[in-house]
Amino acid sequence: MDYGKAGNEAISVYETLLKLNVEKFAMGGGSVVGLIPSTRMDNKNLSWETTKTFNIGIDFGFLNNRITGNIDFYTSTTDGLLLRRRLPNLSGYADVYANMGKTANRGIELTVNSRNIDVNGFTWNTGLVFSWNHNEIKDLYGDKQDDLGNRWFIGQPIGVIYDYEKVGIWQEDEIERGDHLKWDPVAEPGDVKLADRNGDGQINDDDRYVQGQTTPKWNGGLTNTFSYKGFTLNIFLNTVQGHKQWNRLLSIAGDEMGRRNQTTEIGYWTAENRSNEFRSLSKSSNKHGYGYAQDASFWRIKDITLSYTFPEKWMSKIGIDNLMMYVSGRNLVTWTKWTGWDPETRQDPRGSSEWESNYPFTRSYVFGLNVTF
Repeated sequence: MDYGKAGNEAISVYETLLKLNVEKFAMGGGSVVGLIPSTRMDNKNLSWETTKTFNIGIDFGFLNNRITGNIDFYTSTTDGLLLRRRLPNLSGYADVYANMGKTANRGIELTVNSRNIDVNGFTWNTGLVFSWNHNEIKDLYGDKQDDLGNRWFIGQPIGVIYDYEKVGIWQEDEIERGDHLKWDPVAEPGDVKLADRNGDGQINDDDRYVQGQTTPKWNGGLTNTFSYKGFTLNIFLNTVQGHKQWNRLLSIAGDEMGRRNQTTEIGYWTAENRSNEFRSLSKSSNKHGYGYAQDASFWRIKDITLSYTFPEKWMSKIGIDNLMMYVSGRNLVTWTKWTGWDPETRQDPRGSSEWESNYPFTRSYVFGLNVTF
């Protein structure tokens, strides 16, 4: 059992200062270099976050320790969070770091190891890890009120998906009948069809709602290891569950001037392909800025490795202490509802300037020798 209080600086150095950016300007018929203030406001009054944590853990063993493990329960509260707060455009700044609010966390961490079979030189061992976490905002400005501009809501996690509800794609016959005039008069064939959730006869910000969180609710891993006479087979499966991410592949039309590839396999709406799931590739087909958040949960065979360790009596004759040969496959299979690239890749909700370095995990096969002299 543990109880503690800790501080956390949480942000990079110099974030309390107003920074200057180097920019080029046209002046006098030529190009000159100058400095302009950063879009992030300075805040010299920042202090560390403060977190109070309580933890209790139990170690266990059953069946003569053939099954062992531990389980930890924890709860914590954090005051004075260092959050990047968005500012109104009229302020001249985009955002500022500030100490604000209070959050609460609670969770469980579990580890279980078992020796399933150990007979005549054959062994089968299993390892399981599981982690569940729930966090929520308790307060922001001392008034128990939400901050809609920053998408912070009392009782919800810090990172949430706050968006419209998509109910289909506007079809040509619907536009011809005038169905769109009831609540979305600017709609065209191939546009995203959104729900008028509050029933006021129009699509606006009041129709947005919290759809989920951007951090996983739980994750886990399962490892099985089989061994027999120098051969070892290791299989590792991991999973991440209970969160959503913005899918930039679907929310942006076009290839961004060649910086990324827009797949044709998605099946976007055309006059011939009347999809009711994916909009047309026209840049105006997403007039209200629907973000296309999707379930980013997945199961993955992360690694399978087969190895063989040569007997020591063979190796000692040629002056080698140890020789192991192995073959490994990584990121072999992924099961997910995510459309497009790997659900573990970074999804940037503020813009699309990072596509050049945003690569998915690749499937790979490795052959190797480990030699110890």
